[in-house]
Amino acid sequence: MTKTRIALVGFGVIGKKHADALISSKTCQLSAVVDTDPSAASFAKKHNAQFHTTLNALFSNTFVDGVVLATPNSLHAEQAIICAKNKVHVLIEKPIATTMDEARSIIATSREEKTLVLSGHYRRFNKQLEKTREIVSSEKIGTLIGVSAIWAMKKHDDYYNVSWRTQRGGGPILTNLIHDVDCLRWICGDIVEISSHVSNKTREHEVEDTAAIALRFKNGALGTILLSDAAPSPWSYEATTGENKDFAHMDDCCYRFIGTKGSLDFPLMRIWTYPNEKEAAWHFPMLKTQQLEGAGNPLQDQIEHFGRVIRGEEPPRTSGEDGARTLSTTLAIMEAANKKQIVSPDGVE
Repeated sequence: MTKTRIALVGFGVIGKKHADALISSKTCQLSAVVDTDPSAASFAKKHNAQFHTTLNALFSNTFVDGVVLATPNSLHAEQAIICAKNKVHVLIEKPIATTMDEARSIIATSREEKTLVLSGHYRRFNKQLEKTREIVSSEKIGTLIGVSAIWAMKKHDDYYNVSWRTQRGGGPILTNLIHDVDCLRWICGDIVEISSHVSNKTREHEVEDTAAIALRFKNGALGTILLSDAAPSPWSYEATTGENKDFAHMDDCCYRFIGTKGSLDFPLMRIWTYPNEKEAAWHFPMLKTQQLEGAGNPLQDQIEHFGRVIRGEEPPRTSGEDGARTLSTTLAIMEAANKKQIVSPDGVE
């Protein structure tokens, strides 16, 4: 089998992880690296890949089937449109763009050029999340009533020495919570109404450090999210799933799904039900069953999926439109807090 040729644009923290996934891939090949960092040139040479400092140079000198964009968020729209106009499929790191106008421009151009856009919400390939989606959609816990999510971690103070992280858009809602918003959308369905409160009282930066969010899903289920990047706790996706080895693993849960027949906690994958339907009320004991699942290697699986999408073997798990809906929902959280009213996310056609 001839490997699918992929160029990596952006050789920062997440870009290096994409590079490792491409090097390890059995079906895709790292064909080029685009960056201005000299270390990226050395890396490309070591792995027999071409090196360029601009996208235009890449397309003038190297043929590739797809591009992974792992660049700053503000560059996503411009670079994705260049890729589409060069008839190349693209996987864009989250968020797909910084505004809905940018996201719509990416989608419109890709449709015109008949190319595919994938939004890089790689957690959809986490085996624990896949199992959770299967359990909830199969109604093993009955019809979904609600979900409770917590993302609470204490970032080290040096994290905010980077100026953009203290400025509007650099807070934990767009940087971190957008992942959890996408997870909840994938498992529970689209979110149609949002109300929220935000605070910067703890860190006193321009951006928020804490948020409390209420959600209404299209299917009628309700949800809450408590977010803080200034609060020491074991309750976050990164800490509980063990997926990302950069974080200490805590043996606890960050999401809880509640249905008409029972409940599920994630990622410990404990299902709580009543063993007897005739004794299904609060004064009877509940039965706990567990379906433990490892996280797998979702970033690697996403790269393999990208290759299959390029080769026409399967549709995108997270299309550009889907990524735009997650962006719209996340932006609506901030809008609801600013306006102090219930907000519905912008639609994406």
